[in-house]
Amino acid sequence: MRTTIADIARMAGVSKATVSRVLNARPDVDPATQQRVQQIMADTGYVPSSHAVDLARGRTRALGVLTPDLRTPWLAELLHGAAETMQTVGYTLSLHPAGDGTGWDRFASRAAAQSFDGILAVCPADTTAELEQLSERGVPVVVVDAGSGSGLPSVATDHADGGRRAAEHLLLAGRLKLAMITGPADHEAVAECAAGFGDRLADTGAVLRASCVTEADGTEQGGYDAAQRLLRARLFFDGLFVHGDAMAAGALRALREAGRSVPGEVAVIGFDDLPLAAFTHPTLTTVRVPWPELGGAAARLLLDLIGGAAAPRQPVRLATSLVVRGTTPQVARIPGQRSRRATGRPALPRT
Repeated sequence: MRTTIADIARMAGVSKATVSRVLNARPDVDPATQQRVQQIMADTGYVPSSHAVDLARGRTRALGVLTPDLRTPWLAELLHGAAETMQTVGYTLSLHPAGDGTGWDRFASRAAAQSFDGILAVCPADTTAELEQLSERGVPVVVVDAGSGSGLPSVATDHADGGRRAAEHLLLAGRLKLAMITGPADHEAVAECAAGFGDRLADTGAVLRASCVTEADGTEQGGYDAAQRLLRARLFFDGLFVHGDAMAAGALRALREAGRSVPGEVAVIGFDDLPLAAFTHPTLTTVRVPWPELGGAAARLLLDLIGGAAAPRQPVRLATSLVVRGTTPQVARIPGQRSRRATGRPALPRT
């Protein structure tokens, strides 16, 4: 039978807490007691389990992940990147959706009970102040893709740069009458993306009227409804930038039903480069957000903080790139642009 920490404590005539302090080389243990406990460990061949050592050190090997609605289209890609990184060092992720209004209370109670070694908070728009309080109490916290307003350690996408890339591509395609479907206005990243898009349009002759900007909820249905609003208003536009691939898929359906050809009459650019972007009709040109890499970078930063590293002074920002597919015309290649029009067959050499 395997010797346990309780057995060592009984044989040494001390408490299990004292044995734990010996395991962790704590200075508050009497030298004679420490020597006696260590001798018993050696005599019995006791090897502490990693779980016991973690508990003795106050670690759970669990990370709390505060998420938006689990149906958020890009969330699975981000969590996959985080989970791959954490599994290599024996950590598990405990997901806590905050979208139902009561999620934060349940999450906060577990965090207060030290159920987590650290916290990954994804787009924590309404809980930043509470997360800052947990951080001040010594809980390592990393926020993910929260825009530039949080003072907590963070990893994010350069949304403004992504907006600029979309505008650049539409301009190169000769599209000057533009429309935009944004995500929910309470997300700071949405404002950053729209600002980058608008900045690139300045002094170009392109037109983006306020009447041609509408908001959607991030879903396919939301994108469909938003595009229908633009079409019912009889607004002419030949370029459409959509702040999410799922919404763009819905917008493509609305355009198709209205008889508007893509990309002939309307060029469409999405945002995210989710797997579905390769399966829309036409396939979707989109701004790629490196979601798995974003999750992995956030996980590595959190592990560094748990290990005692100092928090970086500036947010870690990952660059976007443009993936060109079938919803925009061919244009001259620009920096950071990828072409994925290929059908999977190798190109034939020219003769």
